[in-house]
Amino acid sequence: MSASVPPALHPFAPPCPKCKVPLIGIAGHGEGLCDSCASPFEFVLFPALLRPKTVTRVVRSIDGDATCFFHAQNQAAAVCDGCGRYVCAVCEVTGDEGRKLCPPCVSAGRKKSVVKADELVTYDAMAMNLALLPILMWPVTLLTAPMAMVVAIYGWRKPRSLVRPGCARLVWAILISALQMSAWLALGIALWLEK
Repeated sequence: MSASVPPALHPFAPPCPKCKVPLIGIAGHGEGLCDSCASPFEFVLFPALLRPKTVTRVVRSIDGDATCFFHAQNQAAAVCDGCGRYVCAVCEVTGDEGRKLCPPCVSAGRKKSVVKADELVTYDAMAMNLALLPILMWPVTLLTAPMAMVVAIYGWRKPRSLVRPGCARLVWAILISALQMSAWLALGIALWLEK
């Protein structure tokens, strides 16, 4: 499968796991035998190793352009499908199935399904809706106030919206649901003392 070639001639060739001689001529993934020591091995090569080398031109950002998360002076060329960050042409890595990834997502080896911004669960909005909307039909707050409190506490450490990254809505949802629960508690105590 490969010839015994000095490592200097093929700096990117993966070495044999046993004898460390560079393995030339392997592509993709599969099994093989080393030509120098005849030991079997399995291999999976990173697709970028086989991709033709391209020269990337960096476009400097102008006021109002979206900029790269890692290089603030460069104009954004794509959005990372793994984390949603803007990346420039230098940082953009095209993965399998045409996915655009940033360097941290590539190094983390994110194989998760693509989460689109409109599919992201925003617990702050859910907690706020559970706390405020039932006020229109106030008896429902007996159930929704504790639910809003639980959702707000559960969503505290979950990823938030890229548009509204703060936790103010979670705090407001906790306060409103606490007020609703204390009002129900005061009403219950007042009705119990009345008997």
